[in-house]
Amino acid sequence: MILATAALTAALVVQGAAGDSRAPQTDETVAVTRGTRLIVENFAGEVIVRTWDRDAVRVQARHSTRGKITVRPTAGALTVRGDSSVRGSIDYEITAPGWMPVRVTGTYNFVTVEGAQSEIHAETTRGDVIVKGGSGAVTAKSIQGRVEIAGARGRINASSVNEGIRITDASGEITAETTNGDISFVQVKSSSVEASTINGNILYDGPPADRGRYRFTTHNGNITLVVPDTANVTFIVRTYNGAFSSAIPLNGPPRSEVRQGRRMTYTLGNGSAEMELESFGGSIRVRRPGTATQKTKDDK
Repeated sequence: MILATAALTAALVVQGAAGDSRAPQTDETVAVTRGTRLIVENFAGEVIVRTWDRDAVRVQARHSTRGKITVRPTAGALTVRGDSSVRGSIDYEITAPGWMPVRVTGTYNFVTVEGAQSEIHAETTRGDVIVKGGSGAVTAKSIQGRVEIAGARGRINASSVNEGIRITDASGEITAETTNGDISFVQVKSSSVEASTINGNILYDGPPADRGRYRFTTHNGNITLVVPDTANVTFIVRTYNGAFSSAIPLNGPPRSEVRQGRRMTYTLGNGSAEMELESFGGSIRVRRPGTATQKTKDDK
């Protein structure tokens, strides 16, 4: 019975995520003051949060006609949720002030937060999480869904279990973790990045910051770093069943001395930044910008 209910709910989520031209059953606008947080709790459906320049929150929701959506101001927060009479999924389109911190949680949810200029926390069990913008603390988590973050500034925390993670045009302290997915960083400017996956590849495309610290670990995937020739990096490399290759000349031990499972150190420039790279079942590659997809004889 539990499995059947979960399957039905998942189907409802997919239908909601595909788009709906029906008029919303709920359409309510509430004035808010600066310092108020937006909290959205939704068991199943789609939550889309966009921004405008008004100090007000507009909540539009599509749901069963018997249900009711509660938009409740509390101390320091505006909470949006369906009451116990709602049957099935709820699809939200919410417009909030750009300054407003946003928190969205649920189980069978597809979540999109776009344009927020403050803290964002978006978490679901089954469904994709897409965040565009955000500053301060930006958290995006899913178990059965992909995670995408673009244009965030601050402390960024992204995690999934069975899908990939993609972070673009971001800056700040970044942590990304998944089990069965790839992790990619594109146009990232950060002095602190840590990423780990079990069954996936890791791509980092961005200039390492002087004195920056980076750690990338995968068990059954490749690690590809795209760095300019002018970067200053110390590469600390360990691979057990793969190879290490670089399209950029590095200072370090000759390839004849490289042994699988042994930690090796190479430098580029003055070696100011530190990149610790470890793969158990894949290869580690350093590439120039524009060549990340080119394959080498070391690729698996």
